[in-house]
Amino acid sequence: MKMTRIFLSTLSLCLLLLQLNLSKAQPGSPQKLPFTFHSLFPFFGRPEDANIPLKGPQDDLQNVPQQAADQKPQKLSPDFYIKTCPNAQKIVADALADIVKKNPGALGNLLRLQFHDCFVNGCDASILLDYSPSGDTVEKSSMVNGLLLKGADMIDDIKLKLEEQCPQTVSCADTLAFTANEVMTMAGLPPRKPLGGRRDALVSLSSAADADNLPLPDWTMDQMVKLFTKKGFNIEEMVILLGAHSIGMAHCDLFIQRAYNFQNTGKPDPTLTVEAVEEFKKACPNVNTPKYRNPPVNFDATPTVLDNLFYMEMVERNRTFLITDSHLLTDQRTLPLVQQFAHDPSLFPRRFPEVMLKLGSLNVLTGNEGEIRKICRSTN
Repeated sequence: MKMTRIFLSTLSLCLLLLQLNLSKAQPGSPQKLPFTFHSLFPFFGRPEDANIPLKGPQDDLQNVPQQAADQKPQKLSPDFYIKTCPNAQKIVADALADIVKKNPGALGNLLRLQFHDCFVNGCDASILLDYSPSGDTVEKSSMVNGLLLKGADMIDDIKLKLEEQCPQTVSCADTLAFTANEVMTMAGLPPRKPLGGRRDALVSLSSAADADNLPLPDWTMDQMVKLFTKKGFNIEEMVILLGAHSIGMAHCDLFIQRAYNFQNTGKPDPTLTVEAVEEFKKACPNVNTPKYRNPPVNFDATPTVLDNLFYMEMVERNRTFLITDSHLLTDQRTLPLVQQFAHDPSLFPRRFPEVMLKLGSLNVLTGNEGEIRKICRSTN
């Protein structure tokens, strides 16, 4: 109690001295707090902060220094690693070639992984994190990713090769983007130099993935168009990105109801041909196979080649696995585009890399944003 009285007395005396000093100031002059006040009571603020009005978040946005406001985000560049890791593209290509020798299906897995990363918060490798510092469930464990999303372990292997030659230089986001670029080359498209400069996210949230940021296999066409439009892609670009199924595969549980019990009718999907229904039943003979244990089926007959066969089989055989793909044939906004890609074998291979370049630049972190992870599964 005695110490409290001494403190309060001292405080009262200092405040009185402060008032006397302020009363001596010239009229109209700024009334700055004397330095002795801050020396005695540093918890009240720094001297250089004195007489600066408090501002809310909106004020901060409106009063950004001009120099900071003029600064542009660092752009992605094909020469980003020309000095720090000039062999980055070759390292990725060699590592991917080793993976594909053992697992040709890796091509489709890795292309899908890139899409699932970029469409949530942007191409920031948040899909690769095993935990979030906040403790929240991460993207790869979300409902729309779950146990069927593959490829993270392959990125681990590729990143390890990069770390051996260029320690903590190439981000996981760039590792994933460079890998997707090499997937296209290995799948038969002309080689392209990838863009570098992405940085890695510090958080990953399953809630972001589940918040209608990734399409579900039974969505309507309006839901699909809404999502792709929100991400900055027009209908043609949406049809092109869905063409990634050219090297993809689908598990039976995603489409088997179309052959056995479409919309609980006890009958096959009436839009499927008899040939397609028989093919589905042959590929998935046990309708009661537990989810995530059923076999995958290739979307088309060339599962390692990015070509227009995916569209050709739609048009010529009415062959589609996913409900979302079937809508491409029934919606007048997309049917002419599907027909165009089916009839011109050179169009899809030319347009697909262009749209993938746009995808790989979606909401990227650059400059000092995020970090360069040493291990893609965890933050530094």
